[in-house]
Amino acid sequence: MPRLLQMFVASLILVSALCSAEPQLKRVSYFSEVTGKERDYFVYLPAGFSDQEKWPVILFLHGNGERGDGKEDLGFVMKHGPIYEAWIQQRDLPFVIIAPQLPLFGQGEVRYIRNRSRDDIPQRRAEGAPPRPSGGDPQKEMQGQLAEMSPHPPEGLKAGWPLIESELLAMLDNVEVNFRGNPNQVYLTGLSYGGFGTWYLGAMFPERFAAMAPVVGHGHVDHAQSLADARLPIWQFAGGKDGVVPVRHFYGALNETQRLGHPEVRFTIEADQGHGAWVRVYASRDLYDWFLSHSLPR
Repeated sequence: MPRLLQMFVASLILVSALCSAEPQLKRVSYFSEVTGKERDYFVYLPAGFSDQEKWPVILFLHGNGERGDGKEDLGFVMKHGPIYEAWIQQRDLPFVIIAPQLPLFGQGEVRYIRNRSRDDIPQRRAEGAPPRPSGGDPQKEMQGQLAEMSPHPPEGLKAGWPLIESELLAMLDNVEVNFRGNPNQVYLTGLSYGGFGTWYLGAMFPERFAAMAPVVGHGHVDHAQSLADARLPIWQFAGGKDGVVPVRHFYGALNETQRLGHPEVRFTIEADQGHGAWVRVYASRDLYDWFLSHSLPR
């Protein structure tokens, strides 16, 4: 059989294997040049995946507590965010969702990572969905905060997502080729450590994304110029009672993007929420509708 025909037949086999009326959660293996080991990442395929030629894509970057080996620990990335909403809460989100796992990079002794258990990994139920955790902090009062510049460098917190930026881009390439991802509708979001990673990746590669939504993780003024030049839509979220990433540090990058003439910068402060404000953000429909309202002009 000619090679071109073989490739065409192989593509048809792949597509037919992926066709399903029910949502699917795929594990995709790859070799990590950074860790020198094989790792996996999740690709969520929505119900009716075969019904469209191209699908919108969400790249989701988790928080520090969900790091792991990309194998036995991979399930931790389902604890929060769009992948949790789509797979565990069984919501009909019309996106292909990429959920990679950040390696430990020496963070294994952080208390909330050291004390976690694989029993904490959420499981999809045959029927219904578990109750969502609370993102609020009733022990703290709500109060306004004055603006203050970011205390972190442009790459955000130490040992974060910038260390595997090439792997993240390769995942996007793979999904666009093998999982019908629409390159004009690729959206970037992440929480906490992943929020910092969202700012960094969006600023470094603004041409890859149609919109970005960092949650409880802020940007750096050095990110502003490329984002403003690209006019990459930004919707920033913060928790008003967040004692981990205080609201005052969010204003620097956001104000700078607006000063540079960026036409679409949103900032939503969930004033009654703490660091876990991501629960409300990802549980609502607003963010997903906002994503779908944006496409790259290609």
